Order: sequence, then C-alpha cells, then structure tokens
Amino acid sequence: MTAASTLASTPTENIAKIVGDVGAAFRTGKTLPIEWRKEQLRQVFRMLDVHEKDFQESLFLDMGKIKLEAQLFEMGMLKNDIIHMLTELDNWLAPEAVSVPEPYQHWSPTVHKQPKGTCLIISPWNFPITLTVLPLIANIASGNTVIMKPSELAPHTAAKLTELLPKYVDPECFQFVNGDKDQVTELLKHPYGHIIYTGNGQIGSIVMAAAAKHLTPVTLELGGKSPAIVSDKANLALAAKRITWGKFFNAGQVCMCPDYALVQEDMLPKFLEELKKTFADTYGDDASGKISRIINNRHWNRLDTLLANSKGKIFFGGNRSESELYIEPTVITDICLGDSLLSDEIFGPILPILTYKTLPEAVQIIAKISEEPLGLYIFTEDTAESDFIRKNTRSGGMAINDAMGHVAVPSLAFGGIGGSGMGTYRGRAGVDTFSHRKSVATVPTTEEFEGLLEWRYAVPSGDREEKYRFMKDNLEGKLTV
Repeated sequence: MTAASTLASTPTENIAKIVGDVGAAFRTGKTLPIEWRKEQLRQVFRMLDVHEKDFQESLFLDMGKIKLEAQLFEMGMLKNDIIHMLTELDNWLAPEAVSVPEPYQHWSPTVHKQPKGTCLIISPWNFPITLTVLPLIANIASGNTVIMKPSELAPHTAAKLTELLPKYVDPECFQFVNGDKDQVTELLKHPYGHIIYTGNGQIGSIVMAAAAKHLTPVTLELGGKSPAIVSDKANLALAAKRITWGKFFNAGQVCMCPDYALVQEDMLPKFLEELKKTFADTYGDDASGKISRIINNRHWNRLDTLLANSKGKIFFGGNRSESELYIEPTVITDICLGDSLLSDEIFGPILPILTYKTLPEAVQIIAKISEEPLGLYIFTEDTAESDFIRKNTRSGGMAINDAMGHVAVPSLAFGGIGGSGMGTYRGRAGVDTFSHRKSVATVPTTEEFEGLLEWRYAVPSGDREEKYRFMKDNLEGKLTV
C-alpha cells in the first residue's frame, strides 16, 4: 500500500473546454441509438473483465481492500448490473402508455424517455470503481454523455479508471476530471443535465447550492447512522454472523453498513456471546490480514478520537496501529445516548451496542440518533415486528434478517431520504433518474374529432353559455368513487 500513484490532476483552466467538448459530443446525437448504448455497456463489462486483476491491485494499494471484497462489491456487482441492464433496456426505454379518462382516450398519450444531456458524477473513495461506474452505466443506458470526478483519496484506482476506460468506450462522450476540491469547484460552475454526488452531507449541501444556480437536478447519496435492530424473536447466531459481516466489510467504510446495533435488552448477554463466537470463527487470533485498512491518517485519527472519547466499554477488539492504518474490528457495550460513537456516522470497524425494551422504544431511539438513515436492518422471525419497524421508521432502504441485503438486488432502487440523501438510481431507477420523461399527446385531425373540439373555440355569436354547459356536462368528472 505504499506504491506511488501516477494520478495527475486536471488543470482547472482545462475544465471549461472538457465540459464544452463533452456537451458538443452529446449534441451530435451519437448517443441516441439504443444499440450504440448497449455496445458501450458491453465495452464497460469487457474492461472490468479483462482488467480485473489490475483493478484488484489498485484497490489494494489504495486501501488494502481484500480480493474477496473487491470481487463482491466492485467487480462482480458491476458485471451483474450491466447484464441486467442489457437484458431489460429495451423494455425500460420503450414508450409508456398512460391510463386516461374518457375524453382523452383517442389522444394516444405516451411518455418517452429522453437523454438529459451531459451529466456529472462525483464519486467517493470507499468504493471507487462501483460508485463511479454504477452511475456511469445508468447514464450510458439513458443516452447521456458523462464527466466523472473520481476521488483523489483513492489515487491508484482513479488513475487506472482514467487510463483504461477511454480505451473501451467513446472518449468524446465519457471523460475524467481528476484532482481535489479545486477541480470540483470549477466543475460545479457549469450547468449539467444531472449531477450525482456520493459522500457526506456537508459537501452535498455545497453541490446542491451550486447546482441550484443552473437549475440542475441532483441525486445525493449521503449515508448516515444505519441501525441494526436485534429482536428477542431473532435467530441470534445468524444475526451476529450477518451483522459482523455487514459491519466490518471494507473495514466499516460503507455508507449503508450497520452503524450501531440496537439489541432487545433481555437478549444482550446471548447476543454478545454469539458475536464473540462469530468473531473467533471469522478472524481467529489476528484480523489484520482479513480486513481492509483505513483510507488515510486523517480518518484513522478521527476513529481513534471517537474511541478515546467514548464512555462505553470495549467488549472485544480495540487494537489499532496508525502506521499500518489498521483498526481491529471492535465492539463497544454500555453505550448511552450522547456518546461520541453516536455523534456522527462512524465509517469504520467499530460497532457500538445499545439496548431497548420494546420496539416502540427502539423507534424512538433511532429517531434521536438519526431519524432518516440510509439503511435500516431488523433481525426477527416475527413478520408483525418487521412490519411495525417498516411502517414506523424512515430510511433509504431496509433489509429484514440481513445487513445490506437490499443492495444485492439489481432491480431495487438505491437511495436515501432526508439527511441520508435524495433521489435513487440502479437498474430501472437509474434510467428513470438520468432520463427526462417527456409527455406526448397526439391529437386526431379528422373532421369528426374536430367537431368534438368545437367547444374550445370562442365565437362572437353568443353561444358561450352553451359551450360552458357542454364542457360542464361532458368534460368535467363526476365524483362516483
């Protein structure tokens, strides 16, 4: 993880030309044919397939991401999504007929999906391939051209994407801008068909404010403190196993991983024992070779401070090394509201555990910590309990008896609500987000139909009352339902 990166920043004075060139490529109309879009998608798949080892290496150099995790949430997930998109794209892009009341049934009302233009993707470092390429393929499918700004905090992966992608897809239509906040600031001076930003809420507000100047629509994926609720009706061994996997995947640097566990208080001793067993089975005596590293020293120090300031007790874990950017998977008990570990999204391999007596109390605790998390997970064998949580909480998504399980399904839209973001994409939702839904009506021109429209035309012959009565009797709906 010490090899130097070859990532070069894009000069800010070049950005206006890049935006102009990509916009000009869109205006040629080359992105409109559906077959052209499909071939670009196939080419992205081929890039991922041919250079799988190159990307695995870059991910390891940037953050010590282990091969299995890189395959699951970066390479494999993207390939599966591309296949799903290629299979369904014709259906998703087909004109949609709409249901209409009687007077308009001959107007052939339809909705057509139309590209929005040049779109901007600002992606994060924690999944630097997935969260760049996933919105890219949705934009390709929608017929847009794209400018991508990958995270400078994952420089090896950004450099590899910048090197390889133009060799596979049309380089006039899809271009990279690399750098830091200066490049982002310059990019945000320009109008786009759509902007998608993945990251924290503070920068999300800046992106949204900049987009507002051009009335540019935005999709924001912002994360949050996602709870994992463990009921007294849960399969505790399975809950411990799945929460452990979800929490410590990518060293907890996942926007929708469980941020804390909320355990029914009578079950806490048994749940902790199951966690201890799972920890031993998963990591043995040393987890250092089985977990990703923290992305950089700044984030390591942030996590170290959270641990140092917590009033909770370390149940297991807690070992850490700044020189290796390593924090051992750590479970903290005796946590109360107001603790440092509940102040903000942890984004690291630390799992605080709280308790609750009843599900209504659990709902209240969740609302006090973070009312609108990106994900929410409940472990219970009682469908009435899972239904209660689903109806009485707000979250971007939800999985029952799993952590992050909803993200595995290509057909489910991914997105947040409130503080965890706005807008969705993935699968059909991505095409809907990055397309303009143009409403079209075709009004018949036959003489007979024109006779039905005579009521619209005002004449000086004094028949306005008659036309008014016709409109009231024939065109105004009656309350019958």
